[in-house]
Amino acid sequence: MKAVGLIQSFGRKRARGLSTTQKNNLDSLAEKFGISLADTNLDPHSIFDNRFSSIFVEIGFGGGEHLIQNSILHQNIGFIGCEPFENGVANTYKNISNNNLLNVRIFKGDARLLLNQFKNDTIKRFYVLFPDPWPKKKHHKRRLLSVDFLKLLQKKATSDGELVIATDSEDYMLNILENLKIAKICDDITDLSQLSNKPKWFLETRYEQKALQQGKQCYYIKLQLNKIA
Repeated sequence: MKAVGLIQSFGRKRARGLSTTQKNNLDSLAEKFGISLADTNLDPHSIFDNRFSSIFVEIGFGGGEHLIQNSILHQNIGFIGCEPFENGVANTYKNISNNNLLNVRIFKGDARLLLNQFKNDTIKRFYVLFPDPWPKKKHHKRRLLSVDFLKLLQKKATSDGELVIATDSEDYMLNILENLKIAKICDDITDLSQLSNKPKWFLETRYEQKALQQGKQCYYIKLQLNKIA
């Protein structure tokens, strides 16, 4: 599903084909663990019948490894994962079911569609981990972490809400830092070495492993989504 006016920030929605098991997961587990678009002004806490005081949202969870790890470690928090790639969604559904996780729900599609329906001041933390860097200059407009998107996250975040970002692209990290400054979320950061050491709290991801194996430098940042007065 694509909203009018949204530039697609992700690539393909599926691999060459879904296995029979993956198709079954998408069909049979979506009703239990999936989120469908509803009316605007949706309180994300209601997705979990208001069982959790804090809601974390992971945007573009890929294969779901980080999302599953996080939800197992913090079963007192409600986790919402957004991902358009069907293969990753199908595998994540399976892992939610296999681990009997009651604190995870999945939206299969562009996260912006769902976030625009959420009430403001409701999300405690956002994760955007290794988003597509769209390295070619002509594709930079497709980068997810634009000023407009950051301002959307600000609106949806609680007063103490946080944003966690990781990338293996130096160019994209510099672009993100500039956009964070424009959105008045953080002060000017020019020394990327401050962001090059993996924090102890950061959970490993498949994309991170791949980048490190290729000898790439990864960058990590966690910050408060301060509201604009």
